[in-house]
Amino acid sequence: MTASLIEVSANSTSQFQRELDLAFPLNGSPDRAARLRLFKQLHAHYVAYMAGPEEFDSIPRLNADTEISAIETAWLRWEDAQVDERTLPKTGHEFREWFLNTAAQHTQPEFCQYLAEEATLDEIALFFMGEELVDSKFDDLMAMVQIGTQGHTKLTIAENYWDEMGEGDIEHVHTRMFEHSAKYMRAHLEKSGVDHSSLHFPEAYENASMLLMYGIHRHLNPRALGAMGVLEQSASPRFQSMVDGCNRLGVPEDVIDYQRIHVHVDADHGAEWFEGVFVPLVDRSPELLREISLGILTRVRVANGYYQRIWDAMRGLR
Repeated sequence: MTASLIEVSANSTSQFQRELDLAFPLNGSPDRAARLRLFKQLHAHYVAYMAGPEEFDSIPRLNADTEISAIETAWLRWEDAQVDERTLPKTGHEFREWFLNTAAQHTQPEFCQYLAEEATLDEIALFFMGEELVDSKFDDLMAMVQIGTQGHTKLTIAENYWDEMGEGDIEHVHTRMFEHSAKYMRAHLEKSGVDHSSLHFPEAYENASMLLMYGIHRHLNPRALGAMGVLEQSASPRFQSMVDGCNRLGVPEDVIDYQRIHVHVDADHGAEWFEGVFVPLVDRSPELLREISLGILTRVRVANGYYQRIWDAMRGLR
């Protein structure tokens, strides 16, 4: 390698390290622009990794990208530093009350009331586009967290996955139903002239990337189980508020079928996940309990930040 190429490579490396330090500082507040750039890079990598078989040649090799590995390492370190581990449950007996209290902090009552009673159709459509970053891959995530589980844990996740698959009816596959809703909302935003760039904030890509990172990396499986469990436990009120808001605004019934069925499905899944996934696992070891609990707390922190930012973006359309 020539001296000039070595210099270019060194400059590129040092610039990337500066981006990491800005996005995930050991002290002080993160730089939002740097976080957005890195989370968009990370999210694009995860989406490419989960591509269909026809795109096999463009799927990235896991852990072969040094920048992706560096972003993940810095992000995980930063997220873990946000958690006061003294608040984590120490035993399976403590876990139940701790989990239910933690999940209750994730229901966003003020935001839900706004969706149901005040949001315009432009605002609700923008929210749909934000949710698409996570919901469009949820069935694949559900399949991935089954790997390596056993007994009641595997059966509980399998039952939830069967629900995601519309119980064998392709028209009721949840991601297919969500895309039907998203297509309507996307067309509405285009007709209204709403710029989707208002969704380009780091919290949106952080929220979407977190479950993907947990699902893709096998060693983070306990965190994935925790994050998905608290998501299922707390999602029903948001779905109900979306149904109420869409009904108030005259959105066609078929467009909100996905949200309507999840009001009840996710309530059932939350209870089933606690008994069938958490209960068999949280007494296995203190280390496993810690990992599951970290996944729960990180999901709540990341998602709460996302909901606040997307609410700001929605109100910015007025």
